Amino acid sequence: MTDTYAADLSTKVTTLSTEIDGHMAAVTQLTSQIQTYEAAIPPLMAEIDTHKAAVPALTDQITILNLRLARTKLRVNVDKPGSDNTGCIKGIPMTNWNDPGTTGKVAVPPGEYWDMHFYGDCYPGDPTGEYVFRNPHFHGGKGHPSNNLGCLYTWNLTTGWVTVEDGTVKADDPSYYRDGIVGHRLTVRRCNIYGTNDGIGINKVNTTQPNILEQNWIHDQIGFRQDPAHSDWTHNDPMQLQCGNNQVRGNTLQAYVTADPRSTGPVLYPVAGRPGVGYGGSAIMISEGGGTFDPNSLIDGNWLEGGYAQVNVNNNRGAGHTLKFKMGINRYGRDVRENYAPRTDKRWIALAPNGGNIVIEGLLTKQTWNDGGGLLTEGRATGIRWL
Repeated sequence: MTDTYAADLSTKVTTLSTEIDGHMAAVTQLTSQIQTYEAAIPPLMAEIDTHKAAVPALTDQITILNLRLARTKLRVNVDKPGSDNTGCIKGIPMTNWNDPGTTGKVAVPPGEYWDMHFYGDCYPGDPTGEYVFRNPHFHGGKGHPSNNLGCLYTWNLTTGWVTVEDGTVKADDPSYYRDGIVGHRLTVRRCNIYGTNDGIGINKVNTTQPNILEQNWIHDQIGFRQDPAHSDWTHNDPMQLQCGNNQVRGNTLQAYVTADPRSTGPVLYPVAGRPGVGYGGSAIMISEGGGTFDPNSLIDGNWLEGGYAQVNVNNNRGAGHTLKFKMGINRYGRDVRENYAPRTDKRWIALAPNGGNIVIEGLLTKQTWNDGGGLLTEGRATGIRWL
């Protein structure tokens, strides 16, 4: 028998040595991979840091988008406009489109503008342009203009259109000639308008599509005893409609006024229990001073308060003419100016045919007291007053 013991041991040594060499080669390979991975870690960590750094800004964008989205979910005629759901959206940063010291008239080029302050009495620079203002603040100009203007005015539009949503309109320097938004070819939604002469005015006919005025809060207007246009104080109307097709839906219109410090006298018709506050003109003033008032116009779902009247309709064309439009369910506050105390004469809805006719669909069937007291009726102090 051949002695193979030594040979077997030698073979095993060789086998194990080969196995060790294999493991060492693997260690070398893995060590090289580790070194490669270690070299990749810093740029990967930097990339991770970049992604982490982007998260707060994206989170802020989501927050802002959700704030905007919440406004769009407000229901017309259901959610009452007020301080918490109109005007510039709290929490959204804003920038200045022009210098805060700007005075006089300012032409704004066509375009879409987000989250900006506008100074001066602004108007569309191109009568054919499209303008969209989202979350703007219009501050108006300085001093008394030579004629009626607005913090934003659009009379010069021909085929263009202006849309203002979620905006604040407040005259930094009020004037008897400085309204809020005035003109035609307008869509105005969820705006907070105050500190102006009139709030919104439509006084030029738009023949293509209706002006959309909805979900706005117009309140706390500023008046002057020395108004060149009136001998008996400024006629501060939250909304004045003088022509065209106007869809007026779900607004809060409060016809109260305070005197500007430069006024030559205090408010003309003070409100009892509210020092310095007076009754303004009419929450909604309707006439045909600027052209024909479209019979398809609709006044619907509004909350109305204060004023000489809350809806004042004046057929200024008089004999032989009919002023006609539609009214949905509007809500009237009890507080309105008393005209001839002690012989009560209150005019929540004041109708002046002037020898002509006024025809309003829904006048006797849809005008309601805001406190749940039923329908307004015709009479000297029951809601609807024919003059």
